[in-house]
Amino acid sequence: MSSLHMPSVLKAGGAAAGLAILLGLISMIPVIGGFIAICFLCGGFLIPIGGGMAYGYLAPGEEDTSQSALGGALSGLAAGVLLGVFSALSGSISTGLSEGLGSAVASGAIATILCAGGLGVMGLILGAIGGLLWPMVQKQIG
Repeated sequence: MSSLHMPSVLKAGGAAAGLAILLGLISMIPVIGGFIAICFLCGGFLIPIGGGMAYGYLAPGEEDTSQSALGGALSGLAAGVLLGVFSALSGSISTGLSEGLGSAVASGAIATILCAGGLGVMGLILGAIGGLLWPMVQKQIG
């Protein structure tokens, strides 16, 4: 197994996290936020899978299955951790606005740890699935 192409891991994970954060920000808009939030909840698992597949697309050359799965898992992990931190911070901001600064700091620290850890593990697993799917897609394209 050759080494992973880390710039591709960072690009794919950053793109997936950026998409998730963008959808999270759009879901805060009062008029269309409810619809976007429902779409985000129903299809949110597709973002780390797409991040895993994006690693295979961005990596130079043709990867074997294990390399693609590992790169996809790391891309999904990056996306999940960044989304978890953003989700926790946006939740603690809304808590701080409604209940006060003291409760926002306490709940924000706990939420950041739980969200980043939970979404990181979910992103790791789903990114690996996306990485496993990429060689099949690459054979169909080529």
